[in-house]
Amino acid sequence: MTLLRSARTSSRSLSAASVRLASVSRHLASSSPAMAAPPASELVAFESLGASRVYRLNRPKALNALNREMITALTAKVTAWRESELCQLVVGMGDERAFCAGGDVKGLVLGQKEGKDEALAFFKDEFELNWLLGRLGKPYVAVIDGIVMGGGAGLSLPAPIRVATSRTVFAMPETKIGYAPDVGANYYLAQLDGQIGAWLAVTGQEVYGRAVYELGLATHYVEPSTIADLVHQLTQLASPTLETVGSLVATYTTAPTTAVPSSKASPDGPSPITGEVRVALDRAFSKSSVKDIYDALGEIAAEGGEAAVWAKTQQGLMNARSPTGMAVALENFKSAKAGKSLQKALRNDILMATGFAGPSRSTDDFTTGVTHLLIEKASSRAPWSPSALDDAALSPAAIKAAFLTRGAESAAPELALDPAPVKREGPDSTWGRFRAHGLPSEATVRAWVEGDSPNAGAFKVKEHELLDRLVKAGPRAHEERRRAAEIVARHCEKDDEGYLNWKR
Repeated sequence: MTLLRSARTSSRSLSAASVRLASVSRHLASSSPAMAAPPASELVAFESLGASRVYRLNRPKALNALNREMITALTAKVTAWRESELCQLVVGMGDERAFCAGGDVKGLVLGQKEGKDEALAFFKDEFELNWLLGRLGKPYVAVIDGIVMGGGAGLSLPAPIRVATSRTVFAMPETKIGYAPDVGANYYLAQLDGQIGAWLAVTGQEVYGRAVYELGLATHYVEPSTIADLVHQLTQLASPTLETVGSLVATYTTAPTTAVPSSKASPDGPSPITGEVRVALDRAFSKSSVKDIYDALGEIAAEGGEAAVWAKTQQGLMNARSPTGMAVALENFKSAKAGKSLQKALRNDILMATGFAGPSRSTDDFTTGVTHLLIEKASSRAPWSPSALDDAALSPAAIKAAFLTRGAESAAPELALDPAPVKREGPDSTWGRFRAHGLPSEATVRAWVEGDSPNAGAFKVKEHELLDRLVKAGPRAHEERRRAAEIVARHCEKDDEGYLNWKR
């Protein structure tokens, strides 16, 4: 006889009432105010709307790529908002083409060619802004409509509520240009299921539309046409909390319009990272080196089946990427997953950036890649050095020594993190919360199965008990229940009485 676990909390009722009120208001309104375009001279536009504060990136010709002026403006304003009791909600936006396509690395390399040494100062300022957003201390919504890459991930991934649309294109494409993911992104990628984060970091693969949501990079998925109304309704919340904000955004949830897997041509379809492909991804990207990953992909391709084409595609991506960039990406990802600390991830990022762009850098691949692909716009493979994945310089030990270790003569600047970290070592208190307002994660389901969740009791559960207790009532209940059931089917076994055990 197995005892029932503790009942679900009833605190959702107040949240549900607030959301219903906002929903009624939305439907009664004849129209929502259109979002005014900011003046062309403002690279970042800021608005105060009741208890909400909104920033809009406004560099459309560069797909809202961040330059230092934008970073400085954002840091000053977000600092003021963090300290203001009048600010209770922050909303970040771009435009319909791009939330933010990254940092202006082309400008950095052009400046480098002119004798300017601005890269490390740029990265320092950017990483300090990434920390500030990760420690905002109040609800933050990032509307990641359009392109969100590199530096755009650094602005949006710290947001507990991240809203994707069918126009969203997410990537950490740094290995394409001889660099590796930075901006603290590895801290968040490491909280995705299995080895999905390693795959994204190493290959720079683009993810489209609904897949951004289903893989956990976004917490919500809405129609692009509803964004103006959604933001308007958010700014009408008198006392916003993460629960009321998340519940309100969930009322805009849209179902898939096609069963065709998500791609550039069909962004509204379900994620293609399922079934045999997902198994193959974890198998390959759990390897300890990029050479081993590449070889594992070759084995999967040779075996045939559903995952073979996918594996060959990943090998093709890796063939074009910087071997050094991929090796650094993998080591930095593994460090973030082990460390569970945003400040450690960012401190690693500044060491890494110094190895790529500092005065005594360990490689010229960053300069080579940006010049070849962004300045000269060549379509061929860049002349990476080293060029082969089996080069001794790409071993995990060599990469750690060259890119992730602060030596006595290191030129890496010290990050001035504000607010000051509560502790220098050990996991963050925020670790594990990245997926809290989205679809159920494998870690969440596992915690319920093994009794480690704060809301779980001390005894085993059957599948229907887990689903009943884990899934919240609301507009996404069916989708959340389906997602949790998929995780159970893949990762759990049932004993003779039907109780769940997590596969080891």
